[in-house]
Amino acid sequence: MTRVGGWLAERQSTLMAYALTAALFIVGVIHSPGFASGSSIRQMLVFASFVGFAALGQTLVILAGGLDLSVPWLMAFGGVELSRLSASGTPAGLGVVIVIAIGVGIGLLNGVGATWMRVPPIVMTLAMGGLIQAYLLAVGQLSSSGDTVPSIAVGLASNRAGPVPVIAIVWLVIAIATGVLIGRTAFGRRVHATGENDLAARLSGIRVDRVRIVTYAISGAASAFGGIVLAGYVGTTYLEIGAPYLFTSIAAVVVGGASILGGRGTYWGTVAGALTLTVLSALLPLFHLNTADLEIVYGVVILLGVWASGGGRMLGGIRLRRAGPEGVRPGAQEGSDAAA
Repeated sequence: MTRVGGWLAERQSTLMAYALTAALFIVGVIHSPGFASGSSIRQMLVFASFVGFAALGQTLVILAGGLDLSVPWLMAFGGVELSRLSASGTPAGLGVVIVIAIGVGIGLLNGVGATWMRVPPIVMTLAMGGLIQAYLLAVGQLSSSGDTVPSIAVGLASNRAGPVPVIAIVWLVIAIATGVLIGRTAFGRRVHATGENDLAARLSGIRVDRVRIVTYAISGAASAFGGIVLAGYVGTTYLEIGAPYLFTSIAAVVVGGASILGGRGTYWGTVAGALTLTVLSALLPLFHLNTADLEIVYGVVILLGVWASGGGRMLGGIRLRRAGPEGVRPGAQEGSDAAA
């Protein structure tokens, strides 16, 4: 019983997120029996997978004590650039590889800026998002590229393997790999240690900057891939295609039980958060609500997540450490001050 109790205690927040998903789903079924139809569930799985890809890298970045606000523009870039490459005659498969590789490169730039250059993550990732937006405007592939969305993207987003959407299967496979990476590998332990206390992590021999740079690189790849499949589902590409996933990617991490200030959380919790937010958005028409109401919910969830994760710490790169009974005193600033 002790082992079972310990297992439940460690996963309490994740289990609560899945319980919330189930509760919202039951509410939908009670209100409208068609809510549980096969087509409705398949559609929700597809939408949840888009949130899951956007929140995959965000989970790792947040666990390491950062934040990636370039996600929506990277998603737009993924769809637009793949369409542009396809129109220029690049094979679709090679185009996907190129786009994901560029996503990794953009993520690396985010990581280098937020670590070695000591630019606050919010500023760095917003600036990178602005540069991506400028590029998309410059190439002029905002609305006219819809006809060139390659079939590989459309197939991933729209095909089914029996009753199950292909994209949901891809998401499950990637979720398992990510869950193992975070929970069962030395890298995952380093990510958690870095987000929990970067100074202690440095003193333990962990290369904190390198860990954070890798998390941003993974975020870039996941966001670019998410944009590819999203463009395949929509059938077109445009500048704001990834806009709904800025707060959604953060809210999914928070709903899944992760600390928005780093050090605690799992991707399985984020999966639960993605499912919860998807079911919640599907409930909106049933209760005559609109997307503005959902944005309010996202904002409240994020604010509550920051408050619940507080413990004397703040976003923006500066933390406060407890100093015993005297109270709270300023701690090391993430970066060169911590290293010193």
